Amino acid sequence: MKFDQQELEQMVLAHITKSAKSLDKTLSRQITDDHFCFIEENEKSCYTKALFKLVKKYFDECGGLLTTFVLESKLNELNAKPKIKGNFFALWEEIQAIDIDDNDLHELLSLFKHRRSLRLMSKMFTEGMETLSENGLDDSLKKIQENLEEIHSEKSETGADRHNFDVIESSDYFLNEYNKRIDHPELFKGISCGLGNIDTKTFGWMPGQIVVFMAPSSGGKSVMLLNSAVHAHRDCKKNVLYMSFEMNSWLCLLRHISLTFEVPYSALKDNALAPDEIKKIINGLNNQKDGAYFEYDVNMEDPTPEYIDSRIRDLIATKGKPDLLVVDYIGNMTIRNAPNNSKDWENQSQAIKQLFIMAKRYNIPILTAQQINRETIRDSRKSKEANKFMSYDQAAASGGQNLMHLCTYAIAMEPNREKGYCILHPVKMRDAWFHPFPIAMDPDYNKVRELDLIEQEQIMSMHAMNSGVKVTSTADKLKPQVDILDDDVYEPITGFEDNEINLSDWTLQ
Repeated sequence: MKFDQQELEQMVLAHITKSAKSLDKTLSRQITDDHFCFIEENEKSCYTKALFKLVKKYFDECGGLLTTFVLESKLNELNAKPKIKGNFFALWEEIQAIDIDDNDLHELLSLFKHRRSLRLMSKMFTEGMETLSENGLDDSLKKIQENLEEIHSEKSETGADRHNFDVIESSDYFLNEYNKRIDHPELFKGISCGLGNIDTKTFGWMPGQIVVFMAPSSGGKSVMLLNSAVHAHRDCKKNVLYMSFEMNSWLCLLRHISLTFEVPYSALKDNALAPDEIKKIINGLNNQKDGAYFEYDVNMEDPTPEYIDSRIRDLIATKGKPDLLVVDYIGNMTIRNAPNNSKDWENQSQAIKQLFIMAKRYNIPILTAQQINRETIRDSRKSKEANKFMSYDQAAASGGQNLMHLCTYAIAMEPNREKGYCILHPVKMRDAWFHPFPIAMDPDYNKVRELDLIEQEQIMSMHAMNSGVKVTSTADKLKPQVDILDDDVYEPITGFEDNEINLSDWTLQ
């Protein structure tokens, strides 16, 4: 769609003066009078802006659409001069003569918001330089930050999708949307994690989502987060902000180097590198300077959403907005100014809510991890009748309700460190459910490795036999069937604190 600003504003007005649904959609996408700016030659006022205000005011007052009669009545109430009335009615006639297609509104509003973002950017440069010359650097940076936040708010809308359609009349809608995804797949895909069994079932980690990996202590949470983050940076060319609330800067760098350059972690920690290995690492790090950034931030003294928010703002003002935020891990988080006598799990619950708001505000996916308490489940089961089994999703619902409610995807990790693999289970996957599958975990290089189908089937078959699970055939590929012993098999376990997500005892016999 190619329109100049005058045509674009008139097209939007044509939609919202002819359809209440279109007006409601327009307002839901935070379109305001600030989006209207066209001023005709020899005029001092923006009549499209003024007309939008009248349309919105009348809709707010009575829920109806502006008509010619209502427009005339409103202008009379305002004691408008004949020339102003004439300009309004001339604009009104032009708008009413425009033929509209409801399916075009989404693209028109997207273009509308994009144009305003460009104007805000121009304003940012102008005001920044003016403030710099008059008040100095600090005030100039503050002014730039204010404009950046407004641009982010403009671009990070949450209501951009089409709100309603009739399936019977949806053929054009389907074809248009399908072709968009064929022609510009990059616009409709998020950040892949590097594991085909998951990436083929999702659209990637999309902006605004929270994705959580759940594992026992020392069960591979940080390794999984690191591998996903490195894949996003190296293969997807994305900016990554990695918040570490567990390890210091040196250990973060050693793990990253071990994975990226395939150097044994033990050799790095023991300072046992050969000269050629050191040269390889130095050259490799220097060659990464051009392109996306991978920023580590280590702060074990202030593991709060407020601190994370400040770091994102700093990056926006310097290197650019991160495409992926990694929080390692959410169990260590708290909030500033916590109420007196509040429990740790209550503060973590509030931190999760603030992370969710942050994901929406900055329009980025957040990847994090939560610890699973296996001991509590094991002890609780001893007091229950024999032959009871709790499914992964029911167990997860026993604790960490806030996280489970707000996250888009939750994936449980069942590690077997003796044999060097880990089985991933879907806990909450919405429309992207996958069969449980194993991955190889190599602690020597902090590396997660995909397994081929034969390796996956062998591990899953062995796991099924050790767990008393019957597998019907290899054609079912990775879909074990549990031999349920009675109808009361899914009795939920209660009494867990909210700060830990509790899954079943995964110890292999």
